[in-house]
Amino acid sequence: MTPTENVLSVAMSMLSDASSQRDDQTKQAKTALKRQITELGKKQDALVERLIETSNPKVIAALETKIAKLDEDKLRLSDKITQNTKPKASMGQIFELLREFLSNPWNIYDKGTLAVKKTILKTAFKAPWPTTDKTVFELRKCL
Repeated sequence: MTPTENVLSVAMSMLSDASSQRDDQTKQAKTALKRQITELGKKQDALVERLIETSNPKVIAALETKIAKLDEDKLRLSDKITQNTKPKASMGQIFELLREFLSNPWNIYDKGTLAVKKTILKTAFKAPWPTTDKTVFELRKCL
């Protein structure tokens, strides 16, 4: 069960496309977070202006708590932006693992854990092994 070089190249291009889509989604998410931080900064500035103009102690206390909450929200969003969004493995490592798996899945199945074996079986067969009353496998439904 070894795929042709053409199948491998198609799989590699699909993985490359998926990786570029993931990178684009990450960039869009960071842009949205930066936009939210800017909006929170504008709200905070407006509340500071109101705080300066107000002389009522209760209103001042309420505005100060709102300003502190907005500041916490900005810090939380800034932390989300700076979090590590890089994948756990480099694209080169992922490409190599994919090529290794597609070229000879039996090696990975033979050496892998039970979870790996189940995953490989799920990718190899579109349905579970059906059985009849006499427990004879009906392979034609699985393949």
